[in-house]
Amino acid sequence: MSIVERIHRSKIIRYDRLLEWYPLFFFIGARIRFSKDYRKISLGIPLRWYLKNNNGVLFGGVMCLLSDPFPALVFEKIIPGTSAWNRTFSIDYLLPAKTRIEAKIEITEQDIDELKHQLNEKGKAQKTFEYYFIDKHDRQIAKVSNTIYLRKRNGEKNS
Repeated sequence: MSIVERIHRSKIIRYDRLLEWYPLFFFIGARIRFSKDYRKISLGIPLRWYLKNNNGVLFGGVMCLLSDPFPALVFEKIIPGTSAWNRTFSIDYLLPAKTRIEAKIEITEQDIDELKHQLNEKGKAQKTFEYYFIDKHDRQIAKVSNTIYLRKRNGEKNS
């Protein structure tokens, strides 16, 4: 068991706050929030001087860094007994990010039911989630498409 899991299980600090201390997220100033049931995720990135490219806007790689792991991370919490990975990830940059940006990911009951059905039928499941980074003026900055892959852990059954 990793140190992160030990701290999380001890309830000393919430999982989302703990992830903010992960070095890559810490240095970009990421703001990560999960709902108690892990079905709503909010990801925020400030526009700091060292995160700007030569045009004075946010590096696109920063958006990739923050948005890549989260659907897979939360599905291991939502559907116990599974291992989750990202299968594919893409980001379509729509506008330059000149302010703080935020992405909101919502996982519906239908998404969970669909994945559980696939898991029970095949022992594995796949689902694509799409969400947007939005700036402080409510403009869509980037569209993220993230396909997760779930598989039952050996010897465990899902409900």
